[in-house]
Amino acid sequence: MLVAIESSCDESAVSLIDLEKRSAGGEPGDYLVVDFLASQAAKHLPYGGVVPELAAREHIKNLPKLFHEALASAGITADRISAVAVTRGPGLNGSLLIGLNFAKAFAYSRGIPLIPVNHLEGHIWAGELLGSQAKPKPPFVALIVSGGHTFLVSVRDFGNYEMLARTRDDAAGECFDKVATLLQLPYPGGPELARLAESGNANRFPLPISLQDDPTSFSFSGLKTAVNRLIASFSSEDFISDPQLRADIAASAEQAIVANLVEKTVAAAVSLNVQSVLISGGVAANLRLRKTLEKRLSEKNKNLVCPPLQWCTDNAAMIGVVGALRLKADEKRYFEWKQNRIGLGPDAPFDLSPLPRWPIDDGRFIPGSRSAT
Repeated sequence: MLVAIESSCDESAVSLIDLEKRSAGGEPGDYLVVDFLASQAAKHLPYGGVVPELAAREHIKNLPKLFHEALASAGITADRISAVAVTRGPGLNGSLLIGLNFAKAFAYSRGIPLIPVNHLEGHIWAGELLGSQAKPKPPFVALIVSGGHTFLVSVRDFGNYEMLARTRDDAAGECFDKVATLLQLPYPGGPELARLAESGNANRFPLPISLQDDPTSFSFSGLKTAVNRLIASFSSEDFISDPQLRADIAASAEQAIVANLVEKTVAAAVSLNVQSVLISGGVAANLRLRKTLEKRLSEKNKNLVCPPLQWCTDNAAMIGVVGALRLKADEKRYFEWKQNRIGLGPDAPFDLSPLPRWPIDDGRFIPGSRSAT
Protein backbone atom coordinates (compact mmCIF):
# COMPACT_ATOMS: atom_id res chain seq x y z
CA MET A 1 0.00 0.00 0.00
CA LEU A 2 0.97 3.63 -0.61
CA VAL A 3 -0.49 6.32 1.63
CA ALA A 4 -0.94 9.79 0.14
CA ILE A 5 -1.30 13.02 2.14
CA GLU A 6 -2.53 16.39 0.84
CA SER A 7 -2.57 19.59 2.93
CA SER A 8 -1.62 22.40 0.56
CA CYS A 9 -4.42 24.77 1.54
CA ASP A 10 -7.55 24.20 3.61
CA GLU A 11 -8.42 20.60 2.71
CA SER A 12 -6.97 17.72 4.73
CA ALA A 13 -6.92 14.54 2.65
CA VAL A 14 -5.60 10.97 2.94
CA SER A 15 -5.76 8.18 0.37
CA LEU A 16 -4.55 4.61 0.16
CA ILE A 17 -3.46 3.05 -3.13
CA ASP A 18 -2.85 -0.66 -3.64
CA LEU A 19 0.41 -0.61 -5.61
CA GLU A 20 0.21 -4.27 -6.64
CA LYS A 21 -3.25 -3.89 -8.17
CA ARG A 22 -2.23 -0.68 -9.94
CA SER A 23 0.95 -2.25 -11.34
CA ALA A 24 -1.12 -5.18 -12.60
CA GLY A 25 -3.20 -2.78 -14.69
CA GLY A 26 -6.13 -2.45 -12.32
CA GLU A 27 -8.71 0.30 -12.67
CA PRO A 28 -9.06 3.10 -10.07
CA GLY A 29 -12.07 1.36 -8.56
CA ASP A 30 -9.76 -1.55 -7.73
CA TYR A 31 -6.56 0.15 -6.61
CA LEU A 32 -7.93 3.30 -4.93
CA VAL A 33 -8.74 1.65 -1.61
CA VAL A 34 -9.52 4.74 0.48
CA ASP A 35 -10.06 8.39 -0.46
CA PHE A 36 -10.92 10.58 2.55
CA LEU A 37 -11.15 14.36 2.82
CA ALA A 38 -11.97 16.79 5.63
CA SER A 39 -13.21 20.16 4.39
CA GLN A 40 -12.57 23.34 6.34
CA ALA A 41 -15.03 25.51 4.38
CA ALA A 42 -17.32 26.05 7.37
CA LYS A 43 -14.37 27.13 9.53
CA HIS A 44 -13.32 29.87 7.10
CA LEU A 45 -16.83 31.02 6.17
CA PRO A 46 -16.99 33.82 8.79
CA TYR A 47 -13.80 35.36 7.37
CA GLY A 48 -14.80 35.29 3.70
CA GLY A 49 -11.65 33.37 2.71
CA VAL A 50 -8.99 30.96 3.91
CA VAL A 51 -7.14 32.04 7.07
CA PRO A 52 -3.67 30.38 6.83
CA GLU A 53 -3.09 30.04 10.60
CA LEU A 54 -6.52 28.51 11.13
CA ALA A 55 -6.01 26.14 8.21
CA ALA A 56 -2.72 24.85 9.67
CA ARG A 57 -4.31 24.25 13.07
CA GLU A 58 -7.14 22.28 11.49
CA HIS A 59 -4.65 20.07 9.62
CA ILE A 60 -3.02 19.22 12.96
CA LYS A 61 -6.37 17.89 14.17
CA ASN A 62 -7.60 16.33 10.94
CA LEU A 63 -4.63 14.43 9.51
CA PRO A 64 -4.06 11.93 12.37
CA LYS A 65 -7.80 11.26 12.52
CA LEU A 66 -8.11 10.75 8.76
CA PHE A 67 -5.02 8.55 8.71
CA HIS A 68 -6.33 6.16 11.36
CA GLU A 69 -9.79 6.15 9.78
CA ALA A 70 -8.21 5.24 6.45
CA LEU A 71 -6.38 2.27 7.95
CA ALA A 72 -9.53 1.11 9.74
CA SER A 73 -11.65 1.47 6.60
CA ALA A 74 -9.13 -0.55 4.56
CA GLY A 75 -8.86 -3.14 7.31
CA ILE A 76 -5.08 -2.93 7.45
CA THR A 77 -2.36 -2.01 9.94
CA ALA A 78 0.49 0.46 9.43
CA ASP A 79 2.99 -2.29 8.54
CA ARG A 80 1.14 -2.84 5.24
CA ILE A 81 2.19 0.62 4.02
CA SER A 82 5.35 0.55 1.90
CA ALA A 83 5.62 4.20 0.75
CA VAL A 84 4.35 7.69 1.59
CA ALA A 85 3.51 10.35 -1.02
CA VAL A 86 2.96 13.87 0.28
CA THR A 87 2.36 17.32 -1.17
CA ARG A 88 5.51 19.42 -0.76
CA GLY A 89 4.15 22.48 -2.55
CA PRO A 90 3.01 24.84 -3.84
CA GLY A 91 0.55 26.08 -1.24
CA LEU A 92 0.28 27.75 2.16
CA ASN A 93 3.54 27.31 4.03
CA GLY A 94 1.96 26.44 7.39
CA SER A 95 -0.46 23.95 5.87
CA LEU A 96 2.26 22.29 3.82
CA LEU A 97 4.50 22.07 6.88
CA ILE A 98 1.90 20.10 8.87
CA GLY A 99 1.31 17.54 6.14
CA LEU A 100 4.99 17.20 5.25
CA ASN A 101 6.12 16.73 8.85
CA PHE A 102 3.36 14.19 9.46
CA ALA A 103 4.51 12.23 6.41
CA LYS A 104 8.21 12.54 7.31
CA ALA A 105 7.61 11.24 10.82
CA PHE A 106 5.61 8.25 9.61
CA ALA A 107 8.09 7.38 6.83
CA TYR A 108 11.03 7.61 9.23
CA SER A 109 9.33 5.52 11.92
CA ARG A 110 8.49 2.74 9.43
CA GLY A 111 11.70 2.90 7.38
CA ILE A 112 9.79 3.41 4.13
CA PRO A 113 10.47 5.93 1.34
CA LEU A 114 8.95 9.39 1.32
CA ILE A 115 7.91 10.73 -2.10
CA PRO A 116 7.57 14.54 -2.24
CA VAL A 117 4.94 15.49 -4.81
CA ASN A 118 4.28 18.74 -6.65
CA HIS A 119 0.60 19.62 -6.10
CA LEU A 120 0.32 20.93 -9.66
CA GLU A 121 1.66 17.66 -11.04
CA GLY A 122 -1.09 15.97 -9.05
CA HIS A 123 -3.71 17.98 -10.92
CA ILE A 124 -2.08 17.09 -14.24
CA TRP A 125 -2.36 13.36 -13.54
CA ALA A 126 -5.83 13.45 -11.93
CA GLY A 127 -7.05 12.12 -15.28
CA GLU A 128 -5.48 8.75 -14.39
CA LEU A 129 -8.36 8.31 -11.94
CA LEU A 130 -10.79 8.06 -14.87
CA GLY A 131 -9.47 4.61 -15.80
CA SER A 132 -7.75 3.20 -18.85
CA GLN A 133 -10.50 3.98 -21.35
CA ALA A 134 -11.15 7.61 -20.40
CA LYS A 135 -7.80 8.95 -19.20
CA PRO A 136 -5.83 11.19 -21.58
CA LYS A 137 -2.85 9.64 -23.34
CA PRO A 138 0.32 11.76 -23.63
CA PRO A 139 0.99 14.02 -25.33
CA PHE A 140 -1.87 16.24 -24.18
CA VAL A 141 -2.45 19.79 -22.95
CA ALA A 142 -3.49 20.41 -19.34
CA LEU A 143 -5.38 23.50 -18.19
CA ILE A 144 -5.11 23.86 -14.42
CA VAL A 145 -7.49 26.47 -13.02
CA SER A 146 -8.17 27.08 -9.35
CA GLY A 147 -8.21 29.80 -6.73
CA GLY A 148 -4.43 29.84 -6.60
CA HIS A 149 -3.29 28.59 -10.02
CA THR A 150 -3.99 29.23 -13.68
CA PHE A 151 -1.66 27.75 -16.25
CA LEU A 152 -1.45 25.75 -19.47
CA VAL A 153 1.15 23.01 -19.77
CA SER A 154 2.21 20.64 -22.51
CA VAL A 155 2.39 17.12 -21.08
CA ARG A 156 4.74 15.06 -23.22
CA ASP A 157 5.03 12.23 -20.69
CA PHE A 158 5.30 11.72 -16.95
CA GLY A 159 7.91 14.19 -15.69
CA ASN A 160 8.28 15.83 -19.09
CA TYR A 161 6.42 19.14 -19.13
CA GLU A 162 6.60 22.52 -20.84
CA MET A 163 4.85 25.59 -19.48
CA LEU A 164 2.78 27.18 -22.26
CA ALA A 165 0.98 29.99 -20.43
CA ARG A 166 0.45 31.24 -16.89
CA THR A 167 -1.34 34.12 -15.22
CA ARG A 168 0.53 37.36 -14.72
CA ASP A 169 -1.58 38.37 -11.74
CA ASP A 170 -4.78 36.83 -10.33
CA ALA A 171 -5.70 33.20 -10.84
CA ALA A 172 -9.03 32.55 -12.57
CA GLY A 173 -10.58 31.20 -9.38
CA GLU A 174 -9.34 34.21 -7.46
CA CYS A 175 -11.03 36.47 -10.01
CA PHE A 176 -14.28 34.54 -9.62
CA ASP A 177 -14.09 34.97 -5.84
CA LYS A 178 -13.22 38.68 -5.99
CA VAL A 179 -16.04 39.45 -8.42
CA ALA A 180 -18.39 37.49 -6.16
CA THR A 181 -17.28 39.67 -3.24
CA LEU A 182 -18.01 42.80 -5.29
CA LEU A 183 -21.48 41.36 -5.95
CA GLN A 184 -21.90 40.79 -2.19
CA LEU A 185 -22.18 37.01 -2.58
CA PRO A 186 -21.30 34.64 0.29
CA TYR A 187 -18.11 32.55 0.56
CA PRO A 188 -17.05 30.48 -1.33
CA GLY A 189 -17.71 33.03 -4.03
CA GLY A 190 -16.94 31.13 -7.26
CA PRO A 191 -19.83 28.62 -7.07
CA GLU A 192 -22.20 31.34 -5.86
CA LEU A 193 -21.31 33.57 -8.82
CA ALA A 194 -21.87 30.68 -11.25
CA ARG A 195 -25.32 30.04 -9.76
CA LEU A 196 -26.27 33.70 -10.04
CA ALA A 197 -24.95 33.85 -13.61
CA GLU A 198 -27.36 31.11 -14.72
CA SER A 199 -30.22 33.64 -14.71
CA GLY A 200 -28.17 36.47 -16.23
CA ASN A 201 -27.60 37.93 -19.71
CA ALA A 202 -23.90 37.40 -20.44
CA ASN A 203 -23.97 39.86 -23.36
CA ARG A 204 -25.39 42.84 -21.48
CA PHE A 205 -22.04 44.21 -20.31
CA PRO A 206 -19.00 43.77 -22.61
CA LEU A 207 -16.07 43.24 -20.26
CA PRO A 208 -12.36 43.19 -21.20
CA ILE A 209 -10.42 40.03 -22.06
CA SER A 210 -6.80 40.87 -21.30
CA LEU A 211 -3.71 39.89 -23.31
CA GLN A 212 -5.66 38.35 -26.18
CA ASP A 213 -2.61 38.56 -28.45
CA ASP A 214 -0.22 36.96 -25.95
CA PRO A 215 -0.48 33.13 -26.07
CA THR A 216 1.88 32.75 -23.09
CA SER A 217 -0.04 34.79 -20.51
CA PHE A 218 -3.38 35.05 -18.77
CA SER A 219 -4.50 38.13 -16.83
CA PHE A 220 -7.59 38.71 -14.72
CA SER A 221 -6.82 41.77 -12.58
CA GLY A 222 -8.11 44.15 -15.26
CA LEU A 223 -11.42 42.29 -15.40
CA LYS A 224 -11.83 42.61 -11.65
CA THR A 225 -11.20 46.37 -11.89
CA ALA A 226 -13.67 46.69 -14.79
CA VAL A 227 -16.39 44.94 -12.76
CA ASN A 228 -15.67 47.19 -9.79
CA ARG A 229 -16.08 50.29 -11.99
CA LEU A 230 -19.22 48.87 -13.59
CA ILE A 231 -20.86 48.32 -10.22
CA ALA A 232 -19.82 51.82 -9.08
CA SER A 233 -21.63 53.29 -12.10
CA PHE A 234 -24.96 52.27 -10.59
CA SER A 235 -26.50 53.72 -7.48
CA SER A 236 -26.39 51.59 -4.34
CA GLU A 237 -30.18 51.45 -4.34
CA ASP A 238 -30.37 50.14 -7.93
CA PHE A 239 -27.62 47.62 -7.32
CA ILE A 240 -29.27 46.17 -4.22
CA SER A 241 -32.88 46.29 -5.42
CA ASP A 242 -32.37 44.91 -8.95
CA PRO A 243 -31.53 41.17 -8.84
CA GLN A 244 -31.45 40.98 -12.65
CA LEU A 245 -28.71 43.62 -12.78
CA ARG A 246 -26.53 41.60 -10.43
CA ALA A 247 -27.23 38.41 -12.40
CA ASP A 248 -26.27 40.11 -15.67
CA ILE A 249 -23.02 41.39 -14.19
CA ALA A 250 -22.23 37.90 -12.88
CA ALA A 251 -22.96 36.29 -16.25
CA SER A 252 -20.91 38.90 -18.14
CA ALA A 253 -17.94 38.44 -15.81
CA GLU A 254 -18.16 34.66 -16.03
CA GLN A 255 -18.25 34.82 -19.82
CA ALA A 256 -15.14 37.05 -19.91
CA ILE A 257 -13.19 34.70 -17.63
CA VAL A 258 -14.22 31.66 -19.67
CA ALA A 259 -13.34 33.32 -22.99
CA ASN A 260 -9.89 34.20 -21.63
CA LEU A 261 -9.24 30.54 -20.73
CA VAL A 262 -10.86 28.82 -23.70
CA GLU A 263 -9.29 30.71 -26.58
CA LYS A 264 -5.70 30.12 -25.50
CA THR A 265 -6.34 26.51 -24.53
CA VAL A 266 -7.85 25.63 -27.90
CA ALA A 267 -5.08 27.49 -29.73
CA ALA A 268 -2.45 25.54 -27.79
CA ALA A 269 -4.11 22.20 -28.55
CA VAL A 270 -4.25 23.03 -32.26
CA SER A 271 -0.69 24.37 -32.37
CA LEU A 272 0.74 21.26 -30.67
CA ASN A 273 -1.56 18.92 -32.61
CA VAL A 274 -2.63 16.97 -29.51
CA GLN A 275 -5.81 14.92 -29.34
CA SER A 276 -6.85 15.70 -25.77
CA VAL A 277 -7.07 18.57 -23.31
CA LEU A 278 -7.37 17.87 -19.61
CA ILE A 279 -8.93 20.43 -17.28
CA SER A 280 -8.50 20.24 -13.52
CA GLY A 281 -8.60 22.44 -10.43
CA GLY A 282 -11.61 23.84 -8.61
CA VAL A 283 -12.68 26.11 -11.49
CA ALA A 284 -13.10 22.99 -13.64
CA ALA A 285 -16.45 22.63 -11.86
CA ASN A 286 -17.76 25.68 -13.75
CA LEU A 287 -20.33 24.40 -16.27
CA ARG A 288 -19.97 27.33 -18.67
CA LEU A 289 -16.23 26.68 -18.87
CA ARG A 290 -16.67 22.95 -19.42
CA LYS A 291 -19.38 23.29 -22.07
CA THR A 292 -17.66 26.11 -23.95
CA LEU A 293 -14.29 24.37 -23.98
CA GLU A 294 -15.82 21.04 -24.99
CA LYS A 295 -17.73 22.68 -27.88
CA ARG A 296 -14.71 24.57 -29.18
CA LEU A 297 -12.46 21.52 -28.96
CA SER A 298 -14.98 19.28 -30.72
CA GLU A 299 -15.04 21.78 -33.60
CA LYS A 300 -11.31 21.04 -33.94
CA ASN A 301 -11.84 17.26 -33.65
CA LYS A 302 -10.29 17.18 -30.18
CA ASN A 303 -11.73 15.98 -26.90
CA LEU A 304 -11.98 17.39 -23.40
CA VAL A 305 -11.08 15.24 -20.41
CA CYS A 306 -12.40 16.37 -17.04
CA PRO A 307 -12.14 14.24 -13.89
CA PRO A 308 -15.12 14.17 -11.51
CA LEU A 309 -15.26 17.20 -9.22
CA GLN A 310 -13.92 15.27 -6.22
CA TRP A 311 -10.64 14.79 -8.10
CA CYS A 312 -10.55 18.25 -9.70
CA THR A 313 -10.42 20.04 -6.37
CA ASP A 314 -7.64 19.35 -3.84
CA ASN A 315 -7.49 15.65 -2.95
CA ALA A 316 -5.01 12.98 -1.90
CA ALA A 317 -5.89 10.47 -4.62
CA MET A 318 -4.12 12.53 -7.30
CA ILE A 319 -1.08 12.85 -5.02
CA GLY A 320 -1.09 9.08 -4.60
CA VAL A 321 -1.27 8.55 -8.37
CA VAL A 322 1.84 10.69 -8.86
CA GLY A 323 3.58 8.77 -6.06
CA ALA A 324 2.77 5.46 -7.76
CA LEU A 325 3.95 6.77 -11.14
CA ARG A 326 7.17 7.99 -9.52
CA LEU A 327 7.86 4.57 -7.99
CA LYS A 328 7.24 2.85 -11.31
CA ALA A 329 9.34 5.31 -13.33
CA ASP A 330 12.26 5.23 -10.90
CA GLU A 331 12.28 1.67 -9.54
CA LYS A 332 16.07 1.34 -9.61
CA ARG A 333 16.73 4.43 -7.46
CA TYR A 334 14.10 3.44 -4.91
CA PHE A 335 15.53 -0.08 -4.74
CA GLU A 336 19.01 1.34 -4.20
CA TRP A 337 17.67 3.66 -1.50
CA LYS A 338 16.20 0.70 0.38
CA GLN A 339 19.67 -0.85 0.45
CA ASN A 340 21.40 2.29 1.77
CA ARG A 341 18.64 4.20 3.62
CA ILE A 342 20.26 7.62 3.21
CA GLY A 343 17.67 10.28 4.04
CA LEU A 344 13.94 9.62 3.80
CA GLY A 345 14.00 8.67 0.13
CA PRO A 346 15.98 9.19 -3.10
CA ASP A 347 14.69 12.77 -3.32
CA ALA A 348 13.87 13.35 0.35
CA PRO A 349 16.72 14.37 2.69
CA PHE A 350 15.96 14.60 6.41
CA ASP A 351 15.75 18.40 6.20
CA LEU A 352 13.21 18.37 3.35
CA SER A 353 11.14 21.55 3.66
CA PRO A 354 7.93 22.88 2.07
CA LEU A 355 8.02 24.84 -1.18
CA PRO A 356 5.16 27.38 -1.02
CA ARG A 357 6.13 28.43 -4.55
CA TRP A 358 6.96 25.50 -6.83
CA PRO A 359 6.31 26.11 -10.56
CA ILE A 360 5.56 23.10 -12.73
CA ASP A 361 8.60 23.90 -14.88
CA ASP A 362 10.92 23.89 -11.85
CA GLY A 363 13.24 20.85 -12.12
CA ARG A 364 13.03 20.06 -8.43
CA PHE A 365 10.05 17.76 -8.88
CA ILE A 366 11.55 15.72 -11.72
CA PRO A 367 12.76 12.31 -10.45
CA GLY A 368 16.52 12.09 -10.16
CA SER A 369 17.20 15.68 -11.20
CA ARG A 370 20.14 17.45 -9.59
CA SER A 371 17.82 19.95 -7.95
CA ALA A 372 15.31 17.34 -6.76
CA THR A 373 15.91 18.25 -3.12
